[in-house]
Amino acid sequence: MFEFFPGFDPATFEWNWTWWTTVAWSGRVLGIALIPTVLLQRGTRPMAALAWILTLLAMPFIGAALWWIIGRNHMRRRKRRRSRAQARISRSFHDLARGSDADAAVAADSPLSPLNSLSAISPARNLVLHDEHGIFPPIRDNLARPLPSSAVAFDAFEAAIRDAKHHIHFEFFIWREDATGQRFRDLLAERARAGVEVRILYDAIGSSSIRKRFIKPLLDAGASAAPFLPVRLLERRLRVNFRNHRKLLIIDGEVGFTGGVNIADDYLEWFDMAVELRGPIVYQLQEVFAEDWHFATGEDLAEERYFSGLSDHSPAAIEADDTGALTGQTARAEESMRERGDLPRAIPTVARIVASGPDDTLDTIHKMFFLAITSATERLYLITPYFVPDSAIMAALQTASMRGVDVRIIVPQQSDVPITQHAGRSYWEGLLEVGVRIFEYRDRVLHAKLIVHDRDHIFMGSANMDIRSFRLNFEANCVLESHPLNRQMCRLFLETQSRSTEIELDAHRARPYRTRLMEGFARLLSPLL
Repeated sequence: MFEFFPGFDPATFEWNWTWWTTVAWSGRVLGIALIPTVLLQRGTRPMAALAWILTLLAMPFIGAALWWIIGRNHMRRRKRRRSRAQARISRSFHDLARGSDADAAVAADSPLSPLNSLSAISPARNLVLHDEHGIFPPIRDNLARPLPSSAVAFDAFEAAIRDAKHHIHFEFFIWREDATGQRFRDLLAERARAGVEVRILYDAIGSSSIRKRFIKPLLDAGASAAPFLPVRLLERRLRVNFRNHRKLLIIDGEVGFTGGVNIADDYLEWFDMAVELRGPIVYQLQEVFAEDWHFATGEDLAEERYFSGLSDHSPAAIEADDTGALTGQTARAEESMRERGDLPRAIPTVARIVASGPDDTLDTIHKMFFLAITSATERLYLITPYFVPDSAIMAALQTASMRGVDVRIIVPQQSDVPITQHAGRSYWEGLLEVGVRIFEYRDRVLHAKLIVHDRDHIFMGSANMDIRSFRLNFEANCVLESHPLNRQMCRLFLETQSRSTEIELDAHRARPYRTRLMEGFARLLSPLL
C-alpha cells in the first residue's frame, strides 16, 4: 500500500526501520528529486507534468526509469546541433533562391502562414522556402494522386524508382529486413549501379532491425545510407523520443510521395495510404529531405541540380491525355494498376507541405490540425490509427460538432498499439455526447491518416492525432486544395466507413467496468504517449 512516510507507525508515533523502509525511502527521495526537472521541462503542459509527478511518487523506481528513458528532454543538445545544421543549409537554400530569383517571388507573394489561412496561394516557382517553423507557402500547378492502399503505394514507389535518371531520396521511419524491405533494397542498389544517386535515411529506432549486412549491398553499389539519431552503445541515455516519423520518397525532383506507408511486409496486410505528388510541391518535399539529410550526414544538398527540371513536366501536359499516365516503367505500372481498378486519377491541386518536429517551438502540425477543425463549416472527416487528443483538439472537435459541422472519426478496431487505443476510447463519451460520429474499422489494422475538410481541403501525411506526432516526432504533412480531389477522398472515407462499426453512446456507456478501468488508467498516461 502506498504510504507517504514508509516505516512510520501513526499509532505509536515510532519508526520501524527495515530494509524495505530503506528501499521505499530511497525511491521516495529519487522521485521527489526528479520533480524539479519535470516542472522545468513540462511546465507548459500541466497535465503532462502532473501525470509524471504522480508516476514518480506512486512508482518511484519505475517512474524514474520511464522519465529517464522517454520523459526527459534529451534533445536539448541535439536541438542546438539541428538548429546549427538548419541554419547552415538555410543559408545555402537562400543563396540558391537568389540565383533563381525566388526571393523576389517570395517577397511579391507575401504568403500567409497556415495559422492565418489555409488558402494563401503562391504561384509555382523553382524554389519555395519554408520559414523557421517548417511552414511552406501553398502553390499552384501540382498534380496529386491518392494511393489508397499499401500495395498500390509500393507499386507506385517501385515504378518511380525504376524510372529514376538522376537521384532517389528515400526517407522512412520503418524499414525492415523482410521481403518488402529486401525488394526495395535490391531495387535501390540496382539504380545505384546504373549511376543514379541514391540516398537513404531511416530512423534508428523505427528501423532498428536494419543491420550492416542488410545495408552493405547498397553501399557496395554506390548508394549512401544513414540512420537518423542513432542510439550509441556507450551512451547512458536511450533516445526513444524525437524520432523521424516522416515517410518521403523523391525521384529526380519531379515526383514525390508521402503518407503513412512504411517499408515492411506488415503494411501489405494493413489499411494505409499515401499520395503521389508532381509539380513544384515536390521541391518542398525535397527541402524537407535535404534538411534531415544534412542533419544526419552533414552533406549539403542545396544545389540547383536537385531543384531543377520541372519545366519539362507541366501538370497541364500530364493531365491532357485524360489518364495521367507517364512513360516507361511508370506507364506500365499505372496500366496494370488501372486494370485492377485501384489507381485513382491524378488531379490538379494547390498544395503545401507543413513539417514539424521537437525542435519546433510552435508545434506547427498541432496548430494546423487545430486550425482545420476550428475553421470547418460543413464537414470534417478524420481517419487516424492513434487518437489521443489533447484538451485543445478535444475542445475544437466538440465545438465543431456543436456548430453543426458533420464530424466523423474512423479509428481501428484492432490496433498495433493497444494502450494508445485504450487511451483514445476514454475520450469517446465526451465526443459522442455532442454529436461526433465515431467508427471502428473492422477489416484489418488501420494505419492511414486522412482529414477531409469541408469541400476543398485534404490533409495527408505521416502525423497521427496524438501527442507523439504533435510534439515528440519529426513529421511531414501535405495540405491539398482541390474540390475534385476532396470529393474523391470523401468517397474513399465513406467506403471505409461502410466497413466500420459505428459506436453508439448508450452501448459505449454500458461497457464493462474492467474495460472502463483500463481506459481510465491508459488515459492517465495519455500526456506521456
